[in-house]
Amino acid sequence: MKISQKWLIVCFYSICIFIFTPYLPQLIRVVSSQWSSSLASSFVLGVEIIIGLLVLFSAINFIIYKKKKSILFFFSILGILLLSIIIYQFNPNPYEFTHLPEYAILSVLIVRALDKKRRSGLFLLKNSYFLSGLITAVIGTGDEIYQHFLPTRHFAWYDILLNILGGILGLLILWGTRNR
Repeated sequence: MKISQKWLIVCFYSICIFIFTPYLPQLIRVVSSQWSSSLASSFVLGVEIIIGLLVLFSAINFIIYKKKKSILFFFSILGILLLSIIIYQFNPNPYEFTHLPEYAILSVLIVRALDKKRRSGLFLLKNSYFLSGLITAVIGTGDEIYQHFLPTRHFAWYDILLNILGGILGLLILWGTRNR
């Protein structure tokens, strides 16, 4: 059976997550040595806030132009952003929120790979979004379990939640833009 190019991209991206995971603390130390720790954290948090606002404004755009399902899309995005703010209150480390775009990208890559199979008749499950979310959650959970065994990393339940939220965020963005 020939593996499609889209699945190769999913595999490559997933493997990169696991390969670079042990080295992220060193990357943060390097960045912090070049910039002050507070400046580096502020930069990361600022980028994440800008990404969140862009997503929220795109959801508002859907409402303004009265696109199908735009209210549901808007409140879904708003809910994830609010939940992220609540989580940030308990763990004010902006580096934790890099999980959101990381797993948003993964879920979009997976759903695109699944869509190809569904169009060709090989994919029997009707909801590729659900399966993509499930696969993303399994990979995100595996990533956190893997971190438990690394000396420079640690396991955290809220990281699993952030991975899943990131996957859902990516699927919502894709769903919202496809329904545009």
